[in-house]
Order: sequence, then C-alpha cells, then structure tokens
Amino acid sequence: MQEVFIVMTGKTLAAIENTIKAVEKLGGRALHVYPPSVMVASVPADSVGQLSGVARISAAKTEPFAARELKAADAQVTSAMAAWNDHVSVERRLQALASPTLGKSWGAARMQPPDPPREVQEHLRQREQSLLGPRAVSRVEGAPNLSVPVLVGRVAVGLVFVDSTVAQYSITNQEKLKVVSETTEGLNLLASFEPRANIQWFYDIKRPKLSLTAAQFTPANQNNWEDIWRDAAMGALGYSANLAGMNQYINSIKQANNAQWAYAIFVTKYPKFWFGYEWANHVVMDFGVDGWGIDEFHRVVAHETGHIFGCADEYGSSGCICTSLHGRYQIANGNCENCATNFVPCLMAHNTPAVCDYTRGQLGWNELAVKSKGSTVLKGTWTFDFDTGTQGPATGADIWWEQVNSVTRLLVPQSGAMLAHMGKPNFDAVSYQTLQKQSYTATPINGSNNAANQLKAGTVIAVKTNAGRYAKLRIDTYGYNLAITWVTYK
Repeated sequence: MQEVFIVMTGKTLAAIENTIKAVEKLGGRALHVYPPSVMVASVPADSVGQLSGVARISAAKTEPFAARELKAADAQVTSAMAAWNDHVSVERRLQALASPTLGKSWGAARMQPPDPPREVQEHLRQREQSLLGPRAVSRVEGAPNLSVPVLVGRVAVGLVFVDSTVAQYSITNQEKLKVVSETTEGLNLLASFEPRANIQWFYDIKRPKLSLTAAQFTPANQNNWEDIWRDAAMGALGYSANLAGMNQYINSIKQANNAQWAYAIFVTKYPKFWFGYEWANHVVMDFGVDGWGIDEFHRVVAHETGHIFGCADEYGSSGCICTSLHGRYQIANGNCENCATNFVPCLMAHNTPAVCDYTRGQLGWNELAVKSKGSTVLKGTWTFDFDTGTQGPATGADIWWEQVNSVTRLLVPQSGAMLAHMGKPNFDAVSYQTLQKQSYTATPINGSNNAANQLKAGTVIAVKTNAGRYAKLRIDTYGYNLAITWVTYK
C-alpha cells in the first residue's frame, strides 16, 4: 500500500464522498480529509497512477511539496501540505526513533503524566455530568454501555487553536503548522493499529483570536480557567459562549461531515488545569506538553483520544485498577501497570506506539469482522463448527468433544483445524491479532475428568478453523457437556 496526498476539485461533501468511493474501488481507503479539497489516502502502490483525473482528483502526490507550492496554497491546504511533508520526512522518522522519552511510562519519575492528578480528574468528571448528564450504566455488570463511542468509521475532529492578541498567549503560524502535523500523525498512529475499523479523520481547523489577559486568570478562579477561554472561543466562532455552544460546534462538524462521531481538540497557551487532559467530548492540549516536548505531541494526542473512545489509563501512578471496566463493551483494565501479570507497554501506559488487547477491546475493535459468536452447550460426543457456529454439522466441524470412556475426554481438532491452549486470560480482551500469534497444533487437548483436565471453567482455547479463520473458545462450565462461549472472526 502507498499513502497518497490527493487534491480534489470538488468543493462539497458529495464530491468528497465520490472521491472516497473511487479510492475504495481501487482497493484503498481514505485516512485523513481536510474539507473541501484535500485527502490523504492509502491505495495499492500499482494503482497510484490511476488516481489523477478520476472522481474530480486533480493531483495525486507521493512526494513532499516544494516550498513554493506551500506558499501558493490557501491556509487550509497549506496546513495539510505541511503535515504531509512531515509525515513523509525520513528525518522525522529517525528523530522519533531516537527520542529519549520513547517507551517511557507516562508515570515516569520527574515527568508529568498526560492526565491531571486524581482530584482534578474528579472535578472534570463532575463537570462532565453537567455537560452530558450521567452516562447510562448497564444494569448487568459488563454488558455493553451504548453511550460510550467506539473508534470505527468516520470521525470529525474540531482542531481549535485558541489564539490571542496578547503576546504571551499568541500562536505563530509555524506553531500552528507543527501542531496540525503532530495531531494528524498521532491520529494516524491510532488508526493504523486497526485497519478493519476503516477510520477516516475529517478535520475542521479553527483559529479564534481572543484578547483575554493574564489578569483574568487568578488562583481564585483556577477551576474555571478553561471555561474562560473556551467559552470566549466559542463566542468568537459564532456559537453561544458556554458548554452548550461547544456542544453545538461539535454536533455541527459531525453533521457537516456525515461522521459517526465527533470531538474537539483545543490547543492553547492560555492557563489550563493541566498540559493535556480529556473530559466529556473534548481534549485540551498545551504547546509545551510539559517535559515530553512538542515532538511527542502526537503520542499524547493519541493517548487523550483513546480516553475519548473509552480507554483507561494503565500507568501505575494513575491509580489504575485491573478489574475496572471501560469502553462500550466494558472491558477490564487488565493491563494496568499496578497489577497486570503479563504487562504490555501500551499507548495508555507508556509513550509507546502500540496498543494492548485490553485497549483494543475498550476501543471496540474486538467486535470487528465477527463471523459468528454466541454461547451454547457442547454435548458429549458431538462436534462443533466455529465458522458457522453450528453443533453437529454434517461437514466442516472444527472440534470433536470425544468421550473415550467415563473418565478420558479429549477436545480433538478436526479436518485440518488446530488449537492452542491460552490458559485463563480475559476472554473479551483476546483480540484477532493475539489469536494470529498463537502456536497452533493438531494435538488434542486433554479434558479428562481427573487431575489432568486442561478444560476447567475459565479456560480459553484459540482455534484456527479448517476454513483458515481465527476463533476463541471459553469453557464456561465443565462436564460431560461443556458450556462454551465462542467468537469467530472473518
């Protein structure tokens, strides 16, 4: 696949949709869209030449833009071009690999984490209720919480630079371009972890300029610092100068881009609770990113966006708890650094370009591309086909629950299917990617009714079906009949 910078001649959402369809017809997908005329897409390398002139595409470029091209473009296109130049820059990639903070825990000593202290977070959660009302809580623990968004499909991002006429709070054009580049890089990183989610970032870049002075931000009104500049920014953009105005803005970009989800990222030098935080439907970021530095802005943005879509902090000093449930599908925070038995350096724990299975589940990605799923009772001596979710099929069975005698019982792979015993991990957090990495064999698994039993309640078995798909199987109760839960991926 080859990433391509596309310039479109159309000026409407319908024209953008036509271009996306043309890209998809070639086997590609849209990654970033800067309405009305710019898109970054990923397409098969041998199809790049077919883009120009198709569906109102005036140019398709894989190389950086020259300085003269940047100067000739309008402000929105220049931002996109500058972000593209950074993205394809070899120097940037090498610099990122050499970063002294790469891989550090967000809770590392002498570093400030990208989330505020607990008392500030509690204040933000209270403010969250004033904006959104109490989020719906399922009556059944662990059941889906449909009020939490999942990171799939089209997402509208309001990137709002709260600028100022006051020198100490003003934002230069170069700083703006750097932040646009870092933001798109961070969101590109987050989306790259799951191509099947087909995430399309649609940007709305605003730059309201205020005249607020330092005298308006005092220790006495510290809890309202964000309100002061955010409300003023909303007013400057033509919305009501309050939380409702921010909601109106976010809803407007969602509707304008026909997006499934929308949120705002406010970037400013005005005083704020912390250098980076999230609450309700927006993220607040400072240019300095505290001690992490502006070149790490992209991973902090990715981390905070993870929170927008239900992810929990996993670094130890955040006070994370392994049993707390998060995201739409209420996945346990099992990679919490305080208690995880097999801790994985994850974006929600470390300054690391990776996500663990628990984060994947919290983002909603474990539910993607499911071929079959459910719970049933697998009867003794019967077979089961994971591709269709059928017990005792005439053909195509993947396992046989063999009863050799009253004691000896075996879970036997059938017709080329293979199994891998995973122990007792969190079933919901086991992802498609983890299933791919297992060591599969055609060896039966001992489920005998004695001390050798490897199929006790809670056991998870990875399955590579005889049709080449991956599935996960959990033993819910053990006996002559097995109560099981399974998920098979396409």
